[in-house]
Amino acid sequence: MASTKKALKSIKSLLEDRDSEAALHEATDLLKSIGEKAPEAAQVLTFRGLALTQLERKDEAEKSYLHAFKLQPSFPLASIGLRKLYLYRVVDQLLPSSSLVPLLQSATPPKGSYLPISSPIYPPSSKEIPASLPATLPHALHLLASLPLLLILLVRAESLVHTTIEQQVKVGRQRLGAGPEKEVRRKVEAEVLSGPLGMRMVELFKEVGSHPDVEEDIRREVEVREFNFWRKLGASLSSPKDAKPSAPASKKPKSAPSAKDSSLGIPIPSLFQSLTYPTPTKEDALKRADDLADGFVLLGLAGKGAEEGWAWVLEGKDEPTLYYDIELLHKYAKTFPESKMTDFIDDYCRWFKLPLPDPDDEEDKPGTQTADGEAAAPKPVKKPKNRRQRAGMNARERRKARRAAGREGLLTEDLDQEERDELVSTMTKLLDQLPRSIFAHRVMARISLQEEDWANAIAFAEKGRLLVKELEAERATSLPNVRASLDTDLGVALVPYFSPKHHPRATRLLDGVLKNFPENREARFARAQIHQAAGKWAYARKEFQTLLDADTDEKSTVAAREELGWCLVNEGELEKGGDVLEEVVAVRDAHYEKDGKDDEAFPRARAWWRLGQTEWTIGDAESRGHAEEWFMASIRALPTFAPPYTSLGICYSSASPPDEERALKCFQKAFELDATQTEAARRLAIGYANEDEWALVRTIAVRVMEGEGGLDGVAGGEVMNAKGRFAPQNGWAWKALGSTEMHYKNYAKAAQAYQITLRADDKDVSTWVMLGESYVKCGRHVAGLKALSHALELDPKNWRALYNIGDTQAQLGAFDKAIDAYEKVVEMTGGAEIGVTAALAIANLSLGRQTAAGGFRERSRNAFHAAISLATQVLQDGRSHRAWAWKTIGDAAFELSNQESNPQEAMASAEVLQPALQHLVEDDGDRRSQVEGLGHAANLLQAPPNLEYSLKSAIFAFAYRAHLLKNEPRVADPALYDFAGSLHSLALRIPDGDKKTSCLKAAISTIRLALERDAGDERLWNALGVICEAAGPQVAQHAFVVSLELYAKDPIVWSNLAYLYLRLDDHELAGQCFLKAQTIDPDYAPAWFGQGLLAEKNGDRDQAKALFAHSVTLSAGSLLEADLALASATFGRYLVTGVQIEVGLLHQPAFALRHYCHQRPGDFAAAHLYALICERLGLAAEAASTLERAAAVLEEEFERIESADIESRYAIALCNLGRVQLAAGNYQSSLEALNNCWELISGSTDGTTSALKVQCRLLQGLAHYWIGEIDESLEAFQAGLDEATAAQDMSVKEEVAVLLSRTLWGLGGEDAKETAKSNLMECLSQEKPSLKVISTLAAIAIVSSDADLVEAAMSELLARPIVTRVQADPTGQSDLVLYLHAISEGRPEDAHAILEEAVQINPNSTKARNRLAEGLIQSGKAGQAVSVLFTESNSRNKTDGADVRAEHERLSASANILDGDEFGLSHASKSVRLAPWEEENWTTLAWTKKSLAEAEDEA
Repeated sequence: MASTKKALKSIKSLLEDRDSEAALHEATDLLKSIGEKAPEAAQVLTFRGLALTQLERKDEAEKSYLHAFKLQPSFPLASIGLRKLYLYRVVDQLLPSSSLVPLLQSATPPKGSYLPISSPIYPPSSKEIPASLPATLPHALHLLASLPLLLILLVRAESLVHTTIEQQVKVGRQRLGAGPEKEVRRKVEAEVLSGPLGMRMVELFKEVGSHPDVEEDIRREVEVREFNFWRKLGASLSSPKDAKPSAPASKKPKSAPSAKDSSLGIPIPSLFQSLTYPTPTKEDALKRADDLADGFVLLGLAGKGAEEGWAWVLEGKDEPTLYYDIELLHKYAKTFPESKMTDFIDDYCRWFKLPLPDPDDEEDKPGTQTADGEAAAPKPVKKPKNRRQRAGMNARERRKARRAAGREGLLTEDLDQEERDELVSTMTKLLDQLPRSIFAHRVMARISLQEEDWANAIAFAEKGRLLVKELEAERATSLPNVRASLDTDLGVALVPYFSPKHHPRATRLLDGVLKNFPENREARFARAQIHQAAGKWAYARKEFQTLLDADTDEKSTVAAREELGWCLVNEGELEKGGDVLEEVVAVRDAHYEKDGKDDEAFPRARAWWRLGQTEWTIGDAESRGHAEEWFMASIRALPTFAPPYTSLGICYSSASPPDEERALKCFQKAFELDATQTEAARRLAIGYANEDEWALVRTIAVRVMEGEGGLDGVAGGEVMNAKGRFAPQNGWAWKALGSTEMHYKNYAKAAQAYQITLRADDKDVSTWVMLGESYVKCGRHVAGLKALSHALELDPKNWRALYNIGDTQAQLGAFDKAIDAYEKVVEMTGGAEIGVTAALAIANLSLGRQTAAGGFRERSRNAFHAAISLATQVLQDGRSHRAWAWKTIGDAAFELSNQESNPQEAMASAEVLQPALQHLVEDDGDRRSQVEGLGHAANLLQAPPNLEYSLKSAIFAFAYRAHLLKNEPRVADPALYDFAGSLHSLALRIPDGDKKTSCLKAAISTIRLALERDAGDERLWNALGVICEAAGPQVAQHAFVVSLELYAKDPIVWSNLAYLYLRLDDHELAGQCFLKAQTIDPDYAPAWFGQGLLAEKNGDRDQAKALFAHSVTLSAGSLLEADLALASATFGRYLVTGVQIEVGLLHQPAFALRHYCHQRPGDFAAAHLYALICERLGLAAEAASTLERAAAVLEEEFERIESADIESRYAIALCNLGRVQLAAGNYQSSLEALNNCWELISGSTDGTTSALKVQCRLLQGLAHYWIGEIDESLEAFQAGLDEATAAQDMSVKEEVAVLLSRTLWGLGGEDAKETAKSNLMECLSQEKPSLKVISTLAAIAIVSSDADLVEAAMSELLARPIVTRVQADPTGQSDLVLYLHAISEGRPEDAHAILEEAVQINPNSTKARNRLAEGLIQSGKAGQAVSVLFTESNSRNKTDGADVRAEHERLSASANILDGDEFGLSHASKSVRLAPWEEENWTTLAWTKKSLAEAEDEA
């Protein structure tokens, strides 16, 4: 232990003597001798490290120190040695000889990177620093040379901050819901600038600024940068109320708490510990920025970027008025003479008559030396002597001249108008370059108010308010005075700006100002003006009284007294208000006479006008005379003041007699001077509208809107948006504009104008009516109906709204509703409005056509009758509308002629037409309406009504209309067209003869006359072709070709030409023409119908039927011929023997034919066909009624012409009627029809009636049988048999023989049975008897047990092949007889084989399957019956009736239940649904339910 201490002392002494080598050697030997675990090992290692340090072996010294610290951490010498070692190492890196110097010199920033300042040179060339490290402390030159290093660190820090912010902003913008870029940047800047990077940059700012070797310009630039840093940080941080308290930012950074190295376990030296910075608050940042900016102003800094600090101070001033600190403004101008703000301050001082700034311009600075070293004299400044010289100078030269004139005392105090305009222009241009200046915007808002430039005042004030809001948010401060000043400017400007459009907003602003600053006179005066505009005169008077009590200025007092007096006048206190106004007028006139200045011309003129209005309101003659004098005095005071002109115009128009010319001139003058003179404008617009000068009406209305601020609504601009929707004060202007647009057919724009009109007065009925009209005319019928209905709600007696509703409903096709509306109008007006009666007639005519197309003949005829009666009323009212009325009468009569089918209907139409014809006879005294071949209408009046009466009435109406319009080129041709068309229709209806020829000639001559007037009308050529089609095919073809040359895209003409070719049997050309018509208009039904006729002529019946069906679909029942053709083509398929067709196919032709018969009840052939189709569909009652009508028509026709063909048709109809009545169970009616039929054909020897005779006798026998008249029945059957024998028609004879035999067998008795057998045996003796005869005879033989006869009959049946038997007997009667015979002989298997063979031959026959299944069920083979019934092919059979399908389902139910399948219940239910009239189906359903219930009980 003693030797160790002695060795330590020796080493210490060697170190003090700087004998480092010996000390290192001894320390190393001692450490080896004592080992690392000895307590003195740490001290030895420390001495060893110190020796190594002195030997400049610093790496080994560091290891020795660290080893000692690790062995004994509490040993202090180890940490002290390390600290000194690190200190010397850092200082060594600062030497110019350091290896870092080349690295710093070569480390240039990358191209394009952010570089706040240029990189300094290190080490400075001006400093000569020793290359060696001092022994004790660094030399002072080392500290001075550190400035470039600090600048490099500052550059790097600013670049790092900038790059970090941009990167984080880019990443933040990519996040979902990040918000706008401005907000993201604010958050990022707040985080980065207040973090370690930003605070480190602030420390570097301080280090550089306080460095002893820093230059003054760099110091100022660093201060500007620090100001910008704190300003940006303050703007990005949140409000102090939301920020958490933190340590002041001004304190120096503290070292982080000591931590131990994880590998060594030793504390990190404080030199290398990371620094933590306190987070600054918004208040701290703003205080730093304020202090720096105040320092800029205090020191008068004018360096780069320093102006921002000056602007910070200037814009942050909360000045209550525009008169900012003049010293600050002058100092600003002097410091920054080239600044735009300096120019603005100069103009500002000139406008408000303040001392002008005198900045030190370079050219005016004293002491400037020339090249010879002598002081140069200042350059003379141009002084403009007149306006022309001043106009040639730019803005900067004018300001210099103004300052020079001010210094010399030559600058005038008052501004002339030219200089005022110049200042406004230059300051407005400067404001564009000062977009962030609150001061500049305040100044311009006030100047705009003084110049009464309300739009710019509003714009400048609004921009200033936004800037104030941003500044308050950025600096966390409040500028109540500035805000109140801008609110006052904005509110005052909003009051007269398109008054009263912006008054609500102005009210909110001014109320806010008065709440905080009740002494604000401008705000209170403007608030009182808003009360005046709203008609709240009492409130306005109180406000003006408050101003009078507070004001001491004479000018303000007079203005307030004038407004007070005007309020009294409008409150009704005319005398009191007039006295006040007289005092005001006297005061202002006295000032004018005294000073000789007319600067109050406008208030003087206004006061005189108000005084005149007061006198006019009093109303007596004397007062009104004074009023006119005062109005003239107002004009003399200010000739451009508009209101007195309007008042004078009212005076002149109210005089007795009125002087309209002078009044009109006054109104024109007033409106020319001021667009807000709405009363003058309204009177002008009314006058121009009455003169039909709509262009001038539009001009006046638009100018009134401009004066009101609503012109955007004309083009659908802002006023049509939700933001711009305001209630216009002059709704009449928008109404006038709407009427103008209606006149020019701009209906959509008219609707917009009327909508805006209703904002002013939503109770204006006339506007609602016009809005509805505009909606309807621009295609918005539903909206139009709503508007018109609302007008009726407001005024139920407004017949014009009701009339427009009727007109709209007529356009929509709701003619019944239109008629109701028109009838109400007629009731309201008492029929005085002839136009309403005409509209009612047109509506009835249209309703008649509509209902006729729908098949409602009676409703249609009633509507046509009403149309004729109403048109006759129009004719009897006067000589107006004559041509229109005869057109309506002719159309209605023509339509009636197509619907009349009996004399009763013709008589009813004649009663309606006779008044019109009587009026025609009276009106047509010269008989201009006489028609060749028909005579005159007087002849028709004397003739008895017939089916041609209505058509002839139409012809006379059209003829007289053509005469009335013969001198009207535009409408003469349509009149001739109608006349010719009606003549052609009559020619088609009457039989051949002279009368028909005359009608055709008259029609052709009429069309030729129309063609002579206008040969280019293709419709006339088409009409000529149709009329000449039968008489002259060549002429018709030529007419059609010419029509197509004029217009080749008319499908009607192509179809007419095709029908002509079809009639001439030129099928190829007909097909091409039909195809062309279909190509032009694929929905034109007659073209498809003609194509069907062509296909039918070519023998392609299936294609013809398809084309007929397509034409029916396209025409929707309007093409009746297509309905008839479709029904005929469809029913023809059912007349083919042995063909089974689905009955459901007859439903479409049945519907089409029913419509046809309803439209043409006189067509007996169509009615007969419809009855046959109904018979097939099982509609016996409908078929019977239709045949009765057909028989009645044929009977009338037969009595009229007594034709053999008609007689034959009549007999067939009676026979069919008897058959249908027999099927319907009406046996007596059936017998009567058959007896009538027999009476017609009994004496006929025509071969066509032979079969009819047999059928009639056969049906008579059946009818007698069902009535119970057996003898008559047998007699009829025998007579039918005799007729068939006489006619040698064996098929008919066999049918009659079978029926007679069945009847005789049913009567019983040996004689009857023998007679039945003999009749059948007689038929059997033929060469090839029918299966029906054989099977009937076999059945009789089986029943009578006649073995010989059974054998003979069975041999005949079995001799026929099964295929022949099935085809010849589709009912399966022969198979049934064979089956029963086998069963009777005890051969059930053979019996089933017979039925199975029949099913195999005809697997689609449901009847055969049903018969087989029934036999299997009876034999107990339910499973086999199920398989027979549920064959897939049978399920696809669609030709069976309901009875057959019901039987199939009933048998299926029985088979399934017997086979143990519960599904049989559904089959039983379905059989009931298919044929609920069959009792057996219900019985099966009950048995099925009972069987299932018993099965459940047993289970």
